[in-house]
Amino acid sequence: MPLKTTKTDTAKALTLEWVLHVKNYKLALDKNLCVGCQICALACPKEAIKIEKNPKIQGEKIKKAKIDFDLTKCNFCGICDILCPYGAIKVTVNGEHILSVVEKESFPQLIRDIQVDTSKCPVDCVECEKACPLDLIKVTRLTADGKVVEKVTKKKRAKLQVKIDI
Repeated sequence: MPLKTTKTDTAKALTLEWVLHVKNYKLALDKNLCVGCQICALACPKEAIKIEKNPKIQGEKIKKAKIDFDLTKCNFCGICDILCPYGAIKVTVNGEHILSVVEKESFPQLIRDIQVDTSKCPVDCVECEKACPLDLIKVTRLTADGKVVEKVTKKKRAKLQVKIDI
């Protein structure tokens, strides 16, 4: 049990703090950076985050969503910090930006291991390169000795290899 718990809510920030014998946990939300996207609330395993969006009224500027953290539910795991695309949430332990879910390796890691069997790729095909909306795929044609070929001719076609970089 924490020795002291505090929750401070101002116009610019919301801060939760747990003070234990040895450690001091702090969660700080910068309300200027938060856009109310609700990613943190959806990901919170303790359901400690509540976001109340304001209704959209025709012709009026949209008011910022109201966000609240339940100090009795939050365990300062840091999932909200990791997932916030705007950097609005920071979780610290003893003043250091340490996230327990990362430290304990309990947060899933993205494994980027995409393999393409290029032996099945036609030499003149670049469909995957064209289809990628982020331009992350590059198709190149190589000679047997590894030189890049810009133009594919019928004569060279049989001897070429396809290389795909992702």
